[in-house]
Amino acid sequence: MMAPHSGQSENFVIYFPKSHSIIPVRTYSSVQYLPVIQLLNLFGNVGSMKSRKKSLEVWFNSTQIRLRQDDRTIRLNNAKLTLDAPVRTIEGEWMVPADFLTSVLPTLINQVVHYQRGEDRILVGNVRPNSFALHLSQVQNGAELSIQFTEQINLRTAAQNGKWVLYLGSHPVQPVESIFELNNPYVSQVRFDDHDGQPKLIISPSSPGLDFYPKLSDEGKTIIAQIIKPEAPQTATGPQQAAPAAPVPGPSQPAVTQGGVAPAPAPAPLLPAVVLDAGHGGSDLGAQGKNGLLEKNLTLQIVAQVQRALLATGKYRVVLTRATDINVNFDQRAVAANIARPIAFFSFHAGDLGQSTPRVMVYSYRPSSPLAMANGPDPKSLFVNWDKVQLHYIDQSQRLAEGLQQDLEKTTKAASTPPMELPVRVLQSIAAPAVAVEVGSLAPSSDASPLTNSNFQQEIASAVVQAVANLQGGRP
Repeated sequence: MMAPHSGQSENFVIYFPKSHSIIPVRTYSSVQYLPVIQLLNLFGNVGSMKSRKKSLEVWFNSTQIRLRQDDRTIRLNNAKLTLDAPVRTIEGEWMVPADFLTSVLPTLINQVVHYQRGEDRILVGNVRPNSFALHLSQVQNGAELSIQFTEQINLRTAAQNGKWVLYLGSHPVQPVESIFELNNPYVSQVRFDDHDGQPKLIISPSSPGLDFYPKLSDEGKTIIAQIIKPEAPQTATGPQQAAPAAPVPGPSQPAVTQGGVAPAPAPAPLLPAVVLDAGHGGSDLGAQGKNGLLEKNLTLQIVAQVQRALLATGKYRVVLTRATDINVNFDQRAVAANIARPIAFFSFHAGDLGQSTPRVMVYSYRPSSPLAMANGPDPKSLFVNWDKVQLHYIDQSQRLAEGLQQDLEKTTKAASTPPMELPVRVLQSIAAPAVAVEVGSLAPSSDASPLTNSNFQQEIASAVVQAVANLQGGRP
């Protein structure tokens, strides 16, 4: 077999509770590869090794690890685990695909590993990462970025290579998206980067000559940054207004225009929202597979795939009820969803769905008591009980579930069972067409690796995009 073509070499950051390490990562045919010996040395004692032409045997702590070149199977003592891509030897170094981090590493180190496919970082153990939400609004002669973090940050600013850089301190950050493309005349892009272990946001202005005024608020949890086009010099005499605080040095010198500044364009209309809910989280682990895969981590993986697919259409904004490994109760999920006034709500779960795997089930809401249906909300009332909100949307939720099941059956071939109506608690208080999606089987007796396959997760994402498109963007 021919050697794989050499790909791009970058950094991969591993965050521990009190430190971080950086190892190289290489991309081959869209698959990220990590040096397995370097990786293992970060977590324990690599003992004896036997390297042959096409096989490697390593003793790590008390586990014998056996790998074969161009083989997707890894042996841990007498157990077999299957990776999404084959093991490689690249320039004499044994490399494993990045899904080794979730399918093998947790078993070896007996710790939780948080990793989202396609990202260049993992969180090991009880690391609680920071996360953020970004909002853009128009102000006079410019735009305002509001970046709200879940934890306090230490802000430091700089201007480099025509862009503004916001250093966020040493605490790890797990972004929902690494790149935010903004269709705005003042700021074109906000990109997250931590390839050197320093979390930062890099802001690209849409044109030269803009001033940048960042500040911290909300006890250090929110950055408010204005990107302003400076006004042309005034020749008239009279009282002068006080100048604003000194901006961060601009990426380039401002070009002064004559005749004043054109008014800022009106804000773009808000795209319809789709809410994605990753089930469980934090101390609520959910179901667990025999390979150590936890439901709370699997649902985050699936939500990330669905989010990317929806955003790629350019037709929707996506709201997440949780983007990191945190506890979120039912009411908090409902509040996050209903504030967004979404056109659809999808809650993702995993569990024991029998011997056949992978499988997908779709559920819509129906209360356990027929009396609850009979005593549903009064359509003439201005107020609806919190636990009866979904009753307004039962018919639309059923249609959404049926459409999604049909789309899943086309894409995954794993959703042959018609949707079911159950008293799913997370759907009860959602003011929108809402469904729950469960994948399986995730159980101690089942091999969970098919559920982490990126192709399977992308097929789910494609079906969700099609189901949302069938709503025609309308609000119920």
